[in-house]
Amino acid sequence: MSSIKNEIEMLINRKIHYDELVNLMPFEQKVYWAKTKIREFFEECEKHNKLQPKSLINEITVSFSGGKDSTVLLDLVSKVHKEIKSKFYIVPAYAMEITFPSTLKFIKDVVDDYRKDNKYIKEPLLIHPKMPWNNILETKGYPIFSKQISVLINRVKKSKTKNCLTQWFFGINEDITSTARYKLSKERLFLLDDHMINNWPELKEKELVDYFKKYNEPYFFSEKCCDYVKGGLKHDNRPSFIGVMADESEMRKKSWIQHGCNIFSSKNKKSRPLSLWKASDIWRYIKENNLPTNPAYGYDKNKPLEEQKYNFSRLGCTSCPFGSAIEERKILSLIKTKKYDENNIELLNRFEKLLKLYPNLYNSQIISTGMYRVLIDMNIKIKNDDKYMKLYNLRREQIKNWYNDKNFRENILNVLFQIQKPYSDKPWYYEINEINQALNHFKITTKLTKKEWEEKWKKTYGKKFNLK
Repeated sequence: MSSIKNEIEMLINRKIHYDELVNLMPFEQKVYWAKTKIREFFEECEKHNKLQPKSLINEITVSFSGGKDSTVLLDLVSKVHKEIKSKFYIVPAYAMEITFPSTLKFIKDVVDDYRKDNKYIKEPLLIHPKMPWNNILETKGYPIFSKQISVLINRVKKSKTKNCLTQWFFGINEDITSTARYKLSKERLFLLDDHMINNWPELKEKELVDYFKKYNEPYFFSEKCCDYVKGGLKHDNRPSFIGVMADESEMRKKSWIQHGCNIFSSKNKKSRPLSLWKASDIWRYIKENNLPTNPAYGYDKNKPLEEQKYNFSRLGCTSCPFGSAIEERKILSLIKTKKYDENNIELLNRFEKLLKLYPNLYNSQIISTGMYRVLIDMNIKIKNDDKYMKLYNLRREQIKNWYNDKNFRENILNVLFQIQKPYSDKPWYYEINEINQALNHFKITTKLTKKEWEEKWKKTYGKKFNLK
């Protein structure tokens, strides 16, 4: 009982002090903290070897993507490894993402340089995706907004119980109380409508028809692309160092609060020593330690940090939309104080930068894959692509009409019928008061009459299923 109590107290303390640790902990202390966590992880792996010699650990992987975070991680792990004279082999491992031309060469050059001074560092392990990128998107789904939202859209569309659907879609608990915890926000509800997803505005200009690939082809959303791009690493049983920062997403923040930096479960040994760092800490460490950087960043080591204008804030998969909606809001806020200029790299979002600096990558990863559909539905503008903006304006007008007073109630009811449980021959039944309560949750004040509900039901199911 005392161990459970201690664990609960630890979780509470982490949650209370998280913001303080991330925002107020001095930089030097963050470096010391990270090194301490790395040392603890090595020591725990050594302890495992003594207690379970039959399952000897002799290799520890370091996720090294060639980005700024993993560059700092590799440097810290290598330094601690030498300080404690560890005999573990370090394996820099990289899942071959859809990334920049400079990345693979950068990874090889950096690892080769570290190997000169540390014989226990092995050559980089390059993990190939389980299937081609296009196939991943078409068969496993397109990522949208964030992992959390992609998961939620999937859950709503595949709800296994009426209660799940009521909570995730309507935002209503079993006890009829309102909840916003799992509910999709109103501006994203149109993503649940199959008709909207599969029927885009008609393109009449030949240049637009020729330009856009996969136009009007059926597609769906999922968070699973990472599993298939990085699958070989995710299922690697060796202990691993990972260069994630907790402030990059709510999911990472919650994970840190629950587990801390080091995870020592029997199946999953992970160390996340940079969890309490921010991007500014990463760049400061790079500057003070004169570390190399991936050329895709456009980092100039001769300039002070406050004068840097980075080409990209993060690397990884070039077409990944996760986090770009937040980035877009920041840029729009910045544009209010400065006149938009496509030559000012600060005022371009990641996709505008991709088109400007890597046009071939833009065409292969945004246009040819059909990813442009996701970006438009996320309300992401790519102002230096005139064709994209023409389709953007048409689609956003279509979305606007979906929500107007005349259509919104009917569209919500259509979505409800589309999501009817696929695991049984008989659809779920909703009382008229349940439907009206849900409509009220969406701020729809016009109530549905019993007659309208019966007509809607008969139109959908005919005589096959009678109303209860």
